[in-house]
Order: sequence, then C-alpha cells, then structure tokens
Amino acid sequence: MPDLGVRLANMNPEERAQLIERAADALVKHECVVLPTDTLYGLFTRADQQGSQLQDQMTGNPNVLDDPKMTLHLADIEQIIEHLVLDSPTTKRLVHTLLPGPTRIVIEQTNDAIDRVCEALSIPRGIIDDGRHIALRIPDHPTCRQILRHAGVACVARRLGAAVWAQGEDPGTDISAVPDSPSDTQAELPTLVVDDGQTLHQQHSTTVRLSMDGRIDVSSSGVLSEREVLSNLERRILFVCTGNTCRSPMAEVIARDLVEKQKPSGITTIIQSAGVAAGSGMGATREAVEVVHAMGLDLTTHQSKPITLEMIDQAEVIYTMTPTHAQAVMTMAPNSVHKVFVLDEHEGVPDPIGQGIEVYQHTADRLKELIERRFEEINA
Repeated sequence: MPDLGVRLANMNPEERAQLIERAADALVKHECVVLPTDTLYGLFTRADQQGSQLQDQMTGNPNVLDDPKMTLHLADIEQIIEHLVLDSPTTKRLVHTLLPGPTRIVIEQTNDAIDRVCEALSIPRGIIDDGRHIALRIPDHPTCRQILRHAGVACVARRLGAAVWAQGEDPGTDISAVPDSPSDTQAELPTLVVDDGQTLHQQHSTTVRLSMDGRIDVSSSGVLSEREVLSNLERRILFVCTGNTCRSPMAEVIARDLVEKQKPSGITTIIQSAGVAAGSGMGATREAVEVVHAMGLDLTTHQSKPITLEMIDQAEVIYTMTPTHAQAVMTMAPNSVHKVFVLDEHEGVPDPIGQGIEVYQHTADRLKELIERRFEEINA
C-alpha cells in the first residue's frame, strides 16, 4: 500500500523538509515516488535499468516508437547544459526559455554529446535517448525540483495516468488515480505519494522537437500552443533614462542599428526606450537628433514615452542609464530585479541635456561601445 501522506498545504516547514528527504531517499533507493509537476502528477524513478524496468512494470511497458523510451527529469538546466551541442541560436534560446516549464524537449544531438550526457548523469544508453535524440523535462514545480535536487540522481518519469491501475481514470491532475491497496493486476505501487492537490495546468506538457539544423516541431496538444512556443524566439530590450528625449532614444536607435547588422539567427529582437519621469509625445533633443544623424540614424520621429508596467513585464532585459533609474524601475516592479541592469555598472551614463554637441557626441559614442559590449554578453 502506498504512503499517501499529507497534503503539502497542510504541512509546516519541518514536515515539508522531512517529506522532501523521504522522497529523495526513495528515489536514490530505486523506489517509485509520485510527484506533482506543473502539468500532471508523474511516476518518478531513477534513470537507470532498474528504474526503467520498474516504470515498465507500472505502466505495462508501453510501445514507444521513434522516440526516446523515457524522459529525463532534472531540477536544473545546469546539470546538463554544458554537455549538449547547441549550435543553432534558436535551439539554444528555446532550451533556455522553455525550461523549466510545461514543455518536454526532444533535442537532436550527436552521438558523442549523448555519450557525455549519459556518462555525466550515470544513465545507461537507450533510456533517455533513441540514438539521435534526448528527451528532457524540467518541471516548473518548486517541491518537485527540490526533491530531484536533494536526491542528486537523474530521474525519469511517466504520467500518473499511464499506470496500469490508473487506466480509464484521471490522467493525473491529482492523486485520485492512486489506489489505496494493491489491485488485481498485482502491479507495482509507488512507495510514496507527494500530494499537492490539483496541478497548475491540469494537462500534459507540450512536446517541442529541436533539430540540430534549427528546425522546430511543436506537438498539436499540451499546455502551450505552437504560437506560444515560438513567441520565445522574440526578445525585447528596453533602454531607460529620465525624460526619454536624449540618452535612451539614442541608445534605442544605436541598438536597433546593431541588431539589423547582425547575422540572421531566427531570433527577433525588438528595441524600445522609455523614461522614468517622461511625458508623452516629446521629440528628441535637437543635439541628439544631430548626433545620431551623423551616425546614419534617424530620431526625427521619436516621441517620448513614460515607462509602464507592461513594458517592464514584456522586456527580457532592461538597461538603465544610472543606478537611480534602475532603482526606480525595480521599485515600480519588484519582480523585475533579475532583468534590470545599469548599462555601465561602474559609472553610469550622465545626462547631456543642456550641454553642447560635443558632450552629446561623447555620450553617443559611449552608448555604442556599451551596447556592443552588452550585446556580446546576451548573445554569448
């Protein structure tokens, strides 16, 4: 009989810590644990021959064609990323933006790369790979990831609804499919069930297949639509100053010009600018227009914009001219801390407003140098 335990919401911190330790220990000992993910509950075992056999016993050894037999589940992308071949910019970006999340990545790899992954994670060949692809998930569920991290071993999982004793039942949006006692089939039951109520998305993950040549194929079912998956190939960069009439507008057109000169990568970069104390509809200063015109750029149609929560939310990275601007953005949207950076973290970029054309020229030249450096960082 499986240990159904107590729902996570009803546990105190000490009880949760004990449960995480018990679940992690069970995985290390080659036992099966039912864990919540962001999509469905899963049957988790170690990613080795013993764990693979246990999965087959519990799920009736499903016939898997043209696909890795099982999906590797990890707590963190850092456990595998250095071993993968990510030559395509689109593949690299989707791996980083979709994980963790409600996606199952099936990624084409060289034979040597698959060997490196399996050796690093102590996984026999043929469990998470089919000779050409690796199947990978990083569930966006904090307790699940804590347990996987604490176990310190690579794991595989199949959805709870795939268990022989759960057929015809709920696919696994909660733990109701787990029987209280052994079934007539005498199939294996999990050792432990971690109950976190209904899962967030209440449907299975979206499978995204990534080829080494950059091709992308998105399954027609699952949490994310093809449009939602492909939207990750668009990034927004926001430059912020005070009034959005000189520094950030110059940064915007300089950055846009640099993007247009880059080799096509399949990733669309949208550049915007705004001000923390800007009005709406003000033109760029005469000096800013003149300086960028000499660089072959145009600011004559610029209209100032005050920064908004929507801009902050949509931006992947936000570069501010000074630490004061950065603090203003983070005060406005505290959850943006991870993506707000001062363009020059050492000195900031002083405001040239009211000064001569030479100061504006120096500012523009410095902005170009700083933006080129930042672009090298985010494109690495």
